[in-house]
Amino acid sequence: MKILFVAATCFELKLFLENLEEIEGENSPVSHYRWHDLEIDLIVTGVGLSFTTYHLTRLLQKEKYDLVINAGIAGSFYDELSIGTVVNVTSEQFGDLGIEEPGGFKTLFQAGFLKEDQFPFKGGKLLNPHFNGDIELQDVDGLSVNVSHGCNKTIDQLKMNFDADIESMEGAAVFYVCLMEEIPFLEIRAISNYVESRDTTKWDIPTALENLTDELLKILRNFATVPQIS
Repeated sequence: MKILFVAATCFELKLFLENLEEIEGENSPVSHYRWHDLEIDLIVTGVGLSFTTYHLTRLLQKEKYDLVINAGIAGSFYDELSIGTVVNVTSEQFGDLGIEEPGGFKTLFQAGFLKEDQFPFKGGKLLNPHFNGDIELQDVDGLSVNVSHGCNKTIDQLKMNFDADIESMEGAAVFYVCLMEEIPFLEIRAISNYVESRDTTKWDIPTALENLTDELLKILRNFATVPQIS
């Protein structure tokens, strides 16, 4: 099985990659690894929707993968989803793609530029149809933005406009590209902070990355032939 990991930064998957065997290859944006009988590639796209869309699409035009996994950290909109929790993102929305009017923000669906069920959207969302119930993590709804929000006024507007649990800057791009290319995918995120007035002293990135690593290895065990230790 050949799996592609998509990350915004090397930092987010550094701890996870230490558990894999790196394979030397051609000098390219893609790094190659092995874990038991799994072939694993990694592409680091850079932060944001545009960079992720470009690099992922370009790679998928050249290489074939059985599964794409977008992994990294994210912010939680609500206290009930605590820092350190690792989640399975089952839906995504573009949080700043639309029109601003005196009365407020309108999505492209609300403005009439897209139909809510126009492929690959369903009900105005990008839904992951793969591995439903197979991943033993809490399912959440994601919101992807080009700005990591830290102002209470805009955060309140996002909560009012969208039904979302977490915020990231790449998830919807991965959903969109993989749905269009008909490739199975997952988005696994670890909560490193709350989406609130920005104060990085309240963040806990180390715990988030440790928990993310543990859960990603559990997911790989579902796909790999791992020798049993007697």
